[in-house]
Formats: sequence, C-alpha cells, structure tokens
Amino acid sequence: MPETRRMKSKIALIGESSVGKTSLIRRFVRDEYDDKYLHTVGTKVAKIELTVPLGEFEVLVDMSIFDIMGQKGFKDMVKETFFHGCQGLLAVCDVTRQETLLAVHDWMSAATGVAGDVPAYLLVNKMDLAERSHVPSEEVEKVAETWEMPFVYTSAKTGAGVDDAFNLVAIAIVEAAFRVAQAHAVDEDLRHKVLLLVAKRGRLGVTKADFFASLKGISYADLEHELTVLERETLIQINWRGPADFTVEITPLGARATEGSV
Repeated sequence: MPETRRMKSKIALIGESSVGKTSLIRRFVRDEYDDKYLHTVGTKVAKIELTVPLGEFEVLVDMSIFDIMGQKGFKDMVKETFFHGCQGLLAVCDVTRQETLLAVHDWMSAATGVAGDVPAYLLVNKMDLAERSHVPSEEVEKVAETWEMPFVYTSAKTGAGVDDAFNLVAIAIVEAAFRVAQAHAVDEDLRHKVLLLVAKRGRLGVTKADFFASLKGISYADLEHELTVLERETLIQINWRGPADFTVEITPLGARATEGSV
C-alpha cells in the first residue's frame, strides 16, 4: 500500500457571467446538471476530496472550489479576499460567446496579481452547443499561450471534459507543492552544511575556496544567498578581503545554534 499524505487546496473558477462556472462545479462535485440558469450572488464554496497519485505516495486533497459572481466590477471589489491563497485557477469561457474568451485576460490578470504564478487551465465550456460556436480554435490557443495554460473543452450539461479539467488542475497543484517542498528541503540542507562548516572552523574562518572545496557542486549564487541570509540572522560574520574574496566566521549566536552538532 502506498503511503498516504494529506493536503488542503483552494481553487477558483473565474470568468464572465453565464459561462457555466456554477454548473461545472455542480457537475464535478455532485454529478448533476440543471437547465435553469444558476445565478451566483457574491461567492460560493464547494468542497470535495480527491486522491492524487504521486510516485510512491497517494495524496488526499481536500479541495475547496470557489465560485465568483461574473458581473463586471465584482472581481475588483473582492479579488484580495477571493484570490488570496488560491493554488489553482480554472478560467472559463462560453464557446458561443467570443467576448467571454477575450475577457479571460482581465480575469487572469486580476487573479494572478493576487494568487501569483499558480497552475491554471482554460475551460472552453458549453461544447454541447458547439454547432453555435463563435470561438475559433486559433483564438483559444492564443489566449491559452498568453497565460501559459493548457485548455480543455467541456460541457457541464453532458459532463464531457469536466472531470478531466478538475483532476488535471488537482494533479498540477500537488506536483507544484511537491516541487516547493523539495526546494525547501534542499535549501535547509545547504543552510545546515554551511553553518556547520563555519562552526567547525571557529575563529579560523572559512574562505571562499574552502566552501567550494567542501560543498561540491554548489553555485556561487546559492552560496552568496545562503551566506547573506545567515549574516542577516547574525549567525555568521563575513569579512571581505577584496571585491570577490572573503572569510566567514561563526558568531556567538551561531555557535550556540550549532552546539551538539559540531
């Protein structure tokens, strides 16, 4: 049995009014569809648990899906609250209304301005009405390329593509979180190695050449960043011996921080 891990995630569906955001959520979460127009007032939140395989692990994702009213101006009123902490975005347009595709630019600009560079997918919805399409495939590709996001053709009415869209963004969120965790672990490991090396040398200090001899494969940029952070925390002291050469000594605070490790 693979090891199971848990994580919480927040995604937001964005796009103009009447593109089918609420119906997409209802189809995915409850496997239901209602022909009546479901007007969203303010914001709504739906929750679902998904299982995402990740190498030797299974990740149980507690996903909160935020649905925002598509009326003009509303996104600017609530964007700080609505998009804060979003780990994924689904930008939705209506295949029968080209203006809803063009409006994706404004929605993505508002969302990423708060949420940052998070996984995103473009959903071209209402494909059950494809014979009335006013959205050329070239335009879809152009908008998707602008925001570096894949696109999925969906129909909340038939269910086509809906599960794929939500599952794909869930997988992308888990993979992004895993990459961040790995990068953090690498940073922590480098920090520990640098501090321990300096502590071991005590008052003798560690030269630039010593660092590169002891920490194989380290780049100057990574070393400089780590030394700057450690000096800012007063754990080390950098003594410059020229424009590109230095010796690093441990401080009393740094010595206390490494007690028992040296």
